[in-house]
Amino acid sequence: MGEPANLPFIRIQLCLKKKDEVTDEFFHDYWKGNHVKLALENKKFRDKVIRYNQFHTSPRFKEEANSFKIPVPEFDGIAEVWVKDIETWKEIVTDPDFVAAIAPDEAHFIKAPIHIMIGYDNTVIGEAVKEK
Repeated sequence: MGEPANLPFIRIQLCLKKKDEVTDEFFHDYWKGNHVKLALENKKFRDKVIRYNQFHTSPRFKEEANSFKIPVPEFDGIAEVWVKDIETWKEIVTDPDFVAAIAPDEAHFIKAPIHIMIGYDNTVIGEAVKEK
């Protein structure tokens, strides 16, 4: 089964782990504040991203998830970026200004490597996000 034709956009999910030497509070505060500010200062990111979400978790939520007796990923958050197509994502992440601002900043709070997933939504409950 392939991907449907005429997707309005795709989602990029970047799965993040905090650096061992930073606290949970620092990781989440820095990501919500400093890192977002840098991303939003980049014109290409601002103009081409349809939606940007941050999924934050915590040790307490991970502990709760463990109670379901299924594997819980060790990520501390997921950055979710919605774009028109993969070419648009490539254009953003190869922009020299974006790379110069974002890559060094990640070293302050994110443990390498970052894991990535690219896909699309199949909305079952709720209203699907429509193309603008």
